[in-house]
Amino acid sequence: MDKYVKRLTRDEVEQERKAKRPRLKQATLQSLKGVIDVKRVLVLKEKLACKYSTEKQILQCLTEIQSGQNLPVQILTETGIGRVIGPLRKHSNETISSSAKSLVDQWKAMIQDLPIAPVLNKDQNKKLSLLVQTSGANDHVRKRAVDMFRANMLSSGNDKVDTERAKEWEKAIYVQNDMKIDKEYKTRVRRKVFELKKGSSSSGKDNC
Repeated sequence: MDKYVKRLTRDEVEQERKAKRPRLKQATLQSLKGVIDVKRVLVLKEKLACKYSTEKQILQCLTEIQSGQNLPVQILTETGIGRVIGPLRKHSNETISSSAKSLVDQWKAMIQDLPIAPVLNKDQNKKLSLLVQTSGANDHVRKRAVDMFRANMLSSGNDKVDTERAKEWEKAIYVQNDMKIDKEYKTRVRRKVFELKKGSSSSGKDNC
């Protein structure tokens, strides 16, 4: 019987195995129906709250929120994004104020249509809180950026004021970079340090 059996090499066996194996496509949070990317919600919240954000950037954030999925009440509560959008209803830019009003009205209507919320136990509350926690693995990188700004800026004579100012600049760069520590973040930090050394910028707006 052996003469009728085709013996495969190890490579041929592996090729056949791969051919039969179904190819799985990795899903992303955005591609999964009903899944909310909480980290992205936090990014948009911080961009809207950043005082260095331009009107164009604010509009982009509001448009992204409006065009995305409806945010559940739990996400609105945990992220606090509603508290940032609420004041924008009085923004001097009519498009911004109109978009903010539309979102707030939409959320109010959604909350009114909900049944009485059940009382959550400690374990349930703990699970909800975990949704909005962010990693502190890169805190040392951000602290280093603040220290670099502090070392190269023109001192106001008040250490506390100077430190807070440096933190504002770093946070603006971090937020506008979608709260990511990557090559672009480090490039922006170096650019800011260069500006400070030249004395060409005192407001930090160029990096936002």
